[in-house]
Amino acid sequence: MEKPENQKKMDSLTAHYKKNLLGYKTQLQEAWAETQNIPESLHLIRNIAHRLSGSGAVFGFAELSQRASQLEWACEQAIESAPPEYNATIFERLQDLLSCIERSTGMDEDVDDTNEPASINSLAPSAESINLLLVDDDPDFSAQVSQVLNERGYQVHCLEDITGLEQAIARHQPLALIVDMDFYGDQFAGSAHVFSWRRTDGTPLPVFFVSAFDSFELRLAAARAGGNHFLSKPLDIPNLISLLHSELDLAPSEPYRIMLVDDDDDLLNLYGSVLSQAGYNVSTATSAKQALSMLEYKQPELIIIDVYMPDCSGLDLGKIIRQHEDHATIPLLFMSAAADTDVQLACARLADDEFVSKPIEPWRLRMVVKSRVSRGRLLRAQGGTLTAPEAAIHHDPLTSLPTLSRFRIAAEKALQHTTQDHFSAVMKLDVRDFHTINNVHGNFFGDRVLQQLAWELSRCLNSTDVLSRENGDEFLVLSHGHDSRDSVSRFAKQMIQTLETIKVDAARSIIAVSVDMGIAIASTNIKSAAQLLDHADTALFRAKKSAGASVCFFDESMLDDEKRRFNRAQCIRQALSDGQFTPAYQPILSIDDTTVVGFEALARWQHPDEGVLGPGTFISLMEEQDLIKELTHQMLAQALAQLACWQSRQPGLYMSVNLSAIDIQQPTFLAHLEALLAEHKLPPESVVIEITESLLLSDWEQASVVIKALRNLGVCLALDDFGTGYSSLSYLHRIQAGKLKIDRSFLQHWSHTGDSRLLQAMVQLGHTMNMTVIAEGIEEREELDLLHQLQCDQYQGFITAKPLVAKEIEGQHWV
Repeated sequence: MEKPENQKKMDSLTAHYKKNLLGYKTQLQEAWAETQNIPESLHLIRNIAHRLSGSGAVFGFAELSQRASQLEWACEQAIESAPPEYNATIFERLQDLLSCIERSTGMDEDVDDTNEPASINSLAPSAESINLLLVDDDPDFSAQVSQVLNERGYQVHCLEDITGLEQAIARHQPLALIVDMDFYGDQFAGSAHVFSWRRTDGTPLPVFFVSAFDSFELRLAAARAGGNHFLSKPLDIPNLISLLHSELDLAPSEPYRIMLVDDDDDLLNLYGSVLSQAGYNVSTATSAKQALSMLEYKQPELIIIDVYMPDCSGLDLGKIIRQHEDHATIPLLFMSAAADTDVQLACARLADDEFVSKPIEPWRLRMVVKSRVSRGRLLRAQGGTLTAPEAAIHHDPLTSLPTLSRFRIAAEKALQHTTQDHFSAVMKLDVRDFHTINNVHGNFFGDRVLQQLAWELSRCLNSTDVLSRENGDEFLVLSHGHDSRDSVSRFAKQMIQTLETIKVDAARSIIAVSVDMGIAIASTNIKSAAQLLDHADTALFRAKKSAGASVCFFDESMLDDEKRRFNRAQCIRQALSDGQFTPAYQPILSIDDTTVVGFEALARWQHPDEGVLGPGTFISLMEEQDLIKELTHQMLAQALAQLACWQSRQPGLYMSVNLSAIDIQQPTFLAHLEALLAEHKLPPESVVIEITESLLLSDWEQASVVIKALRNLGVCLALDDFGTGYSSLSYLHRIQAGKLKIDRSFLQHWSHTGDSRLLQAMVQLGHTMNMTVIAEGIEEREELDLLHQLQCDQYQGFITAKPLVAKEIEGQHWV
């Protein structure tokens, strides 16, 4: 089967790139040979490595990109410090890259590499182009003006000899004439021939006279010859185009004009080809100087600039463009393979957050450009006064998907055509743990994940379906043409399977993506798109409560659950107001002599009708309703007052209190804690604040601020549920906790397998970090004996005591 034209073009570009790799290999070898005598050659090696790190991944040579990136890093280290110190490392990385180039250029020998990449700087005139006749004896001027007008949808026919005017008009049937006044030293030749033609023909064609000279006599002659406009050279192209549109009352379908600026010819060819195939008018420049010289005639509507270029960086070029009065409002889009945050921020400030990180896959380039094009067209239509909210009316700026308002319109139309046998469905998707991806890898990487999700989702849809990004990491799909719930389920399963195959390359790992999905089926009793979207949102909420990624269909019982949850939330608010939440205290004992060393305060709800309720019945709802802060406030007040009382009888006791994720994100408890310590005259180290690993990972930036504030107060920190997360070791040294709490699941593992090595390693690790190790959930004597053998310090669990109220603690003589 013959390959599609696009694939042939891509094969040709890849083959050309592979040929260029051999040239890069020679340059690298020569530059390395010169480094001993010419240290500046190291800069050349770095520049080539930087170029290959970006282009390699785009052309599908992932290993090549990785090796080049490693060599670039080694060169940067050598340039910043003493080169000899890094010679061995650079040589090793260089050899790795050269070997990789050999492997890469030896692949796919059957690819036809004889064809050079086709030109991407011109577009053939379309059948609907508007014919113009340009008459000028300066071929360079004619060529330049023709190219610009051709790029804007006009078809320009050129004539150098004014004496052939009548024949050229008859042959080309133009809709307008552009005629130079001066031919062969006669400043009035153009107007004279047009006047003669009008006398014999009389066709009312608009005529634009142009001239390098300007005088009353010339303008009078042009007017008498029936000229509509008189324009001076050098020609103001935007003004000419505006006048053409006005005179003809007809504007061609004008391709969006994009300029690419990059010193890498391979990437220019690839990106230019991709955008040209997508219908854009693309011009390219390999340097800042070339780009600036082309601005006047190309008049780009978007400039895509590589940040890392020799002689003049992309940032400097952006500043020059911004200083230029005529081009200051052209949208700029910067691209770079550099991970330097300062560079990213500089790009964002200069171009209103227009930055995209390399490697830029062809699909992502099209997506990014499309969103900028949508905004640019709106901006131009409103005279450059478009505000950011107005720009986002129709398309999401990150993914170029339709916005929620457009999705609602489509959903309303779908409801109008809903029948029992032909209906639509709304699917709402949420990326699981997306906040963690952002926190660990940064917002730019998170944006890349969202863009890839949008792309893959769009490939699952039919032409009539609608995909929208609602906000953040939530997407909406409107799928048409279903006749049963099973049909919707199959479609949803297909999307989920597609998304499960997504693997996004991070700096040192591969990120897999999973989503939760809520589905609402349109039916004749649903009255509005808003109701349909609410149902999808309700179903998504239920799906997100599952332990793993889940798909959930809406049903009416969910509304009953929502009602119950709402009523429960109201009861909780009243209970907080009435003081119905009190702590229960579980003793913490020394393993050596089983004496009480402290207590953990655990919240209980003294419900007037249902009795004592544990945290499983109210904590999650309190977090959703933003009530957890008040619970923490009350638990701290009661627990610390009780600690002060018990310390008067038994000095040295400590009290542990748990924090939630919201407490970390909105640390209103800090001032309250400081006041309580002062009020009860408690030693700060006798108060232990327990923080879980998952809580730290969810928002480490904010958590680190709270941890520092707690340390400044002098309270003790405990890392709770240690070992249940996947980043335990990375946080041990960061929080400098005084206590380490081992989750019960590890004792259960030992009881099932008899293997205690993991427990022993955890205890030793805690001691190495100068922490007191506490085991939770001890229920059997054998477990306690093992912990004693492993030299664990403290324990708590049902083997000794369940959580008890203060009166029970005192009545059973724990204090």
